[in-house]
Amino acid sequence: FQVILHRKSKPKTHTMMTTVSVDSMALKVAMLSTSVLLLKMNYSNMTTGYHRISAGGRPPEDAKLFPKSGVQDFSGDSKVFKTPEKEKLMKAKLTRALRIVANDLENIPIGLITIWGSLFCCYSVNAHMACTAGFALGRVLHTVSYELELQPHRAIGWGIGITTSCLLACNGVVGALLL
Repeated sequence: FQVILHRKSKPKTHTMMTTVSVDSMALKVAMLSTSVLLLKMNYSNMTTGYHRISAGGRPPEDAKLFPKSGVQDFSGDSKVFKTPEKEKLMKAKLTRALRIVANDLENIPIGLITIWGSLFCCYSVNAHMACTAGFALGRVLHTVSYELELQPHRAIGWGIGITTSCLLACNGVVGALLL
C-alpha cells in the first residue's frame, strides 16, 4: 500500500514527491487492535445499559421492554429496591460502568487517531506494532480491572494505554520529520 504526497519546495519551480509505504503487518496489527477496542467499547456500553436497567436509570418508556426490572425514570429515584443495600449496590455498579465508558471516551478515540495517523509515517514499524498492541491490551486491562475493582491493575492498564499512545505519537512525529 503506497500513498504519494506532492510537496512544492519553491513556488512554480519544481515538485518533490514522497512515497509513503505502509507495512502490511503493521496494517494488520492496527486493524486487529481497532477491532478489539471496538468490541471492548461495545461490551462496556452494553454493560452500562444493563446496569442502568438494574438501577432504574433508563427512560420511563423502557419499563415496557424490561417489565421485571421495575420502574425506570432516568435517575432510578422511582425504583423500589428490596433493601437499601441492594439499591446502593445497583447504583454503585452503574456509576462504575459509567466511569469505564467515560474513561474510554477520553482515551480510545485519540489513541486510535494516533495509531492510524502514525501508521503512514512511523519511524519504526516494530515500535508501531508493539505500541498499537500495547494500547489495546492496556485499555482492555483497564476495563477488566475497573469492573473487578482491582488496583493497582487498573492504574497499570491506564498507564500502559497512555504511555503507548504517547510513544506512537513520538514514533509518528519522528517518521514524519524524516520524510
